[in-house]
Amino acid sequence: MVDIWIFVQHRGDDIEDATYGLAAEAGRMIAQQGEAGRITAVALGPASESVLERLGDYGVDRVLHASGDHMNRYQGEIFSRAFVDLVQQEDPACLLMVQSAETEDLAQRMAAMMKTALVTRAMDFSMTPDGSARAIRPVAGGYLFEDLVMDSRPSPIVLFLPSVLFDTEPDRDATASVIRVPSPAPADDLKTRTVSVIEAAPEDLDLEEADIIVAGGRGLGKGEASFEPIHALARAIGGSVGGTRPVVDWGLLPYERQIGQTGKYVSPRLIINCGISGANEYTAGMEKSQQVIAIDLNPRARMFRFADLGVIGDVHEILPLLISRIEEQK
Repeated sequence: MVDIWIFVQHRGDDIEDATYGLAAEAGRMIAQQGEAGRITAVALGPASESVLERLGDYGVDRVLHASGDHMNRYQGEIFSRAFVDLVQQEDPACLLMVQSAETEDLAQRMAAMMKTALVTRAMDFSMTPDGSARAIRPVAGGYLFEDLVMDSRPSPIVLFLPSVLFDTEPDRDATASVIRVPSPAPADDLKTRTVSVIEAAPEDLDLEEADIIVAGGRGLGKGEASFEPIHALARAIGGSVGGTRPVVDWGLLPYERQIGQTGKYVSPRLIINCGISGANEYTAGMEKSQQVIAIDLNPRARMFRFADLGVIGDVHEILPLLISRIEEQK
């Protein structure tokens, strides 16, 4: 029986939508194998049993859940040891994760401990009965695609781009079996420890965690002063700041603030795109945003196709007025 494992990304009882897409991907892989299969989800850290049971509606058969006071926040050494212990006990066919800052750290640790293959930024992954596996991922800024062939043993780890994990609706009425598993006690040889947790200012919050994003593009101009309205609006509404590749190339923002195929994939409640034409490379990274506002001088800008609200005009004229009105309302 094929046993495919997926990693549950969650914050307390809030399971991230991409996890459900990951379950659908695992189900597709099992169907391709043409034999009996099982989807096992692994949840590390605090989460209620009732929430984890609902993963059964998306095809998950069972959930292995490890938690404890030392696992309330992500800690790479502890989480990787807990996960690898489970893998060594059961030897699944493969491990699937959604690419994020957390899983990029976790997967690398696990791959080194397991001495297995690690594929990042995957768009597709499949396994064959002859023991080989194949992954496809974008390279050269998304203009080319790399076809990787590898041995499927030991269990390879695959990080999927969030943008390829489509929104998934429950396709059954089932309850996943939640199995509590022991978590490893913190060892004395840990190289890192949490001293304190410093909450980030909204403007500096990781783009993948932000509820509100204000993004700027080429249309703002090259100078640092031209980008200041973006920071000002973000401060006014409690949003995080992002940008397109040209903005990062000009040095106006660091790379971790880039949105798009070669940057971050984001899904905030609200994103305000200022002076952004809407090239494929950018929109691929923000198309899952719930509400989209676009401001641009060009009425034919592609970004307006994605916008719930489009404003045609000069960003440098509109944003100061908008910020002033927001401050008045406060």
